[in-house]
Order: sequence, then C-alpha cells, then structure tokens
Amino acid sequence: MTHVVVVGAGVGGLGAAVRLVGAGYRVTVLEAATTIGGKLNIEHADGHTFDTGPSLMTMPFTLADTLAAVDIRLEDVLELLPVEPICRYRWHDGAQLETWTDDDRTAAELERFEHGAGQEWHALLAQGRRTWEMSLPLFLSEPVGSFVDIARRSGRPIDPRDIQAHVTLSQIARRRFRDPRLQQVIERFATYAGADPARAPGTLSVIPYTETAFGAWHPQGGMHRIAEVLRDAVESRGGTVRTGARVTRIIVRDGAAAGVELADGERIDADAVVSNVDAARLYGELLDAPREARQVAEAPQSVSGFVLMLAVRGRTPELAHHNIWFPRDYRAEFADVFDDPQPPHDPAIYLCNPAATDASCAPDGDESWFVLVNAPRHGPVDWERAGERYQEQLLDRLDALGLQARERAKTIIRRTPADLERLTGAPGGAIYGTASMGPRSAFLRPRNESPAARRLYLATGSAHPGGGVPLVLLSGKIAAQLVLRDCG
Repeated sequence: MTHVVVVGAGVGGLGAAVRLVGAGYRVTVLEAATTIGGKLNIEHADGHTFDTGPSLMTMPFTLADTLAAVDIRLEDVLELLPVEPICRYRWHDGAQLETWTDDDRTAAELERFEHGAGQEWHALLAQGRRTWEMSLPLFLSEPVGSFVDIARRSGRPIDPRDIQAHVTLSQIARRRFRDPRLQQVIERFATYAGADPARAPGTLSVIPYTETAFGAWHPQGGMHRIAEVLRDAVESRGGTVRTGARVTRIIVRDGAAAGVELADGERIDADAVVSNVDAARLYGELLDAPREARQVAEAPQSVSGFVLMLAVRGRTPELAHHNIWFPRDYRAEFADVFDDPQPPHDPAIYLCNPAATDASCAPDGDESWFVLVNAPRHGPVDWERAGERYQEQLLDRLDALGLQARERAKTIIRRTPADLERLTGAPGGAIYGTASMGPRSAFLRPRNESPAARRLYLATGSAHPGGGVPLVLLSGKIAAQLVLRDCG
C-alpha cells in the first residue's frame, strides 16, 4: 500500500491527509507541537476559550468537499452558526457601518454614507462573481502555472478586467466610492492576504462576493473544531496523526522524497511526502534547497499580527461578533508595517467577540475577546522587547474606545509576532508567508509540486493558492491530487 507522510497537522496537511486516506493510501501525519491545527489553534483561561488564529469560516463547501472524500457529511460532524452582521465598522467621527450576507442590506448601509454607493456595492459584487467563476476552476483548484497556462485551461482569451490584477485594491476602492470611510472598508480586504491595499492586486475585491454568496460562519465550539473534525476523519479511515513528532529532515533518494527523519533520530520511509510547514522552513531547514529558499526569501513577506486575548467580565451589547475600529490615518499603518517596520502608532483594531454568536466560548454572561492589529514581522522589529510596551499601548486604545478592557479583564494573554514564529514555525511570524502584492503575486507563491524533489508536495497557506482556511483546504486538495497522479 502506498505510504504518504504529511509533515504538519495544520488545516492543509490534515485536509490532504483526509483525501489520501479516502483514496486508500496509508497516511502518517507528523506534528511537532503537542496539539493539532497549526495557526488554527486554541487557548483556554479562566473558563474562556480563544481561537488563536483564523476567526471566520467562509466558503464552507471547501470543508464539505474535503470530508466527502471519506463519505462524511459536514452537517453530521460540525454545526456552523451564521455570523450576522459579518462585521461592524467604526470611525473616530462616531460613524458606524455594518456589512451583511444580504447584499441589499449592506447596500442600504453604504447608501447612508454616499448617494449611489449601494449601486456601486452591487456592481462590486457582480465583478467579484465574474472573477470568482473564472478563478475557482482555472486557478484556485489547480496547480499554479503561468498566465498562459490559465488561458490554455480556459480555452479562450482571458480579459484582464475579469481578474482585476492590473489595478490595486486601493484603486478599485477609490473608483467605486468617494467617501474615504467606504474606501477603507474595501481596502481592509487586503489584510485577508497579509498585504498593503495600495500594492495588493484588485483581485482581492472578490472577497466581499464570496462572503455574500457563501456566507460567514462560526463553528459551534470555535474554529479549532475544524482541525479536530479533519483529524477525526483521518483516523476514522485508519490514518495516523502523531503530535510531538518534530521532523528535522526530508529524506531524498535519487531526486525523490523518500521519507523523513525526526528529532529523536527515527526515520520513516514513504512513497511521497506532503509538507504542511511554511515554505521558507521547508526549503531552508528540512531540505538542502538554496535556490528555492532564496526565491521564498526574496518574495514580499506578509504582515504579521499582534494579539491580545482577554477573558472579560460581563457582556458588551455594542459589540458584534467581528468589529473593526479604523484609525485617523489608515495609510500610515501600512507605512509602519511595510515601509519603515515598527509597531504601528495608530493601527486599525480588530476585535472578535464570538460570544455574540456562540455562548459556549465563555462562562455565562462573560466574553472572550480576540484583539488583533497588523504588525511587522519579528526581526525587523524585536518583539521580544517591544511586546509588553505595545500591549499597554493597545490596552490604552481599547479603554479610550470605552470598552474598559483593563477593568473588566480577568486574564490577558499576549501573542507577538515572535510568539507566532515560535509556536507555528512561520518565519518572523508572517501569517500568510508571501504577501499578495503586485500583479504577478499569485504566480510568486511556492508551487504545490516542489521543484526541489520529486514526490514532494506543498499543502500550506504559504504556498499556492494562499492563506485562510478555505484556500488552505484547496492547497491540500491540489497536493493530494498531485500525489494521486504520481503514485497512482
């Protein structure tokens, strides 16, 4: 029986493993940490539960399709709760706007800010649908190639306007809306890919369409339940998931991946290896692949994040599930992150309050806050030294917003980019690996079929097609398809 080793039990690795055990392969998943999930992890404190990574499930069909490979129905193993509104935005002038999966309701919200903005919202979603319907079969579900490869798959010439990669997300926002606040709502989608909106391709304007078309969801019990469901699916079909098993080397024989070596010296033979670790770590540490390591290092690196998790007493009626407060100068935040790396002076604040949807994440009547701001990677900024001071700065901001964070918090847990690097292996704590910046950024991501060794495949947010739970599941799907093609 063909044996595949998967290095890493994040969503991409587990997703690939589900598909491979469903195809009848023997699969061993090896995870260095003591818990599964990678960035999709969990923290407990004082009876509170915190998701430490992704905080929203979109495109649930990607998870349903993965589980279908082993004849499991998503609705039988996971309850998805709708999140409405999707997000509540606020500005320093007191203005507030909500986005909903009901596109007419969102259009009405935008219309309050600018006459004609509702019509522009509908036009943005229509454009997003065209981009999506082209991208899913031709790009997101296939190994990355060149633009010519995509055109060949299409069977017809591709209109660049359908992809929107020739303009930036900021340009699209400014063409659609005059009000700077509405422009910021659109620009915010660049951070879904760890990018600067002034340099991110307009292709990312597809995101509001996918949220509207496929919904915004929260798994009952927290986002970490996704990793648990995937692990259970692997094990239900005879696959093995081992934690505390740190791989230190990919074994290559005659130019092909042939197994792995663990930190304790154990060697495990395999017919193919799927890597769920960050591409920079794969090529810089687990393989002798200087060319590939250099290519990853030279690509623009994504944003990291500074996180506070607060176990909060009492409920906050004015908080939605997802909340964003924009700063006075949104452009300055990205200059601090990308141009002159330093802890942002006045960042946009994202606060996830899952108790608004799922009461199980906190003791009765309390809340579990996940507070995130964009941050430069560890290295350009020494987050080991800056973390405590920046925590106080962020708590000051939360108190200034009237949230009484210091007074109400029973426990505060801090996660800096340095912590993220240590806990997940992401170099510098870069959340998405390579940032989506520039018209060719999609083609600069490491490929799922490794050029460094045959029968070595990448299923990770730092490779094609990108970060975020749905895209990482698609990365796992592509990697599994390549294994099936080559190992038969």
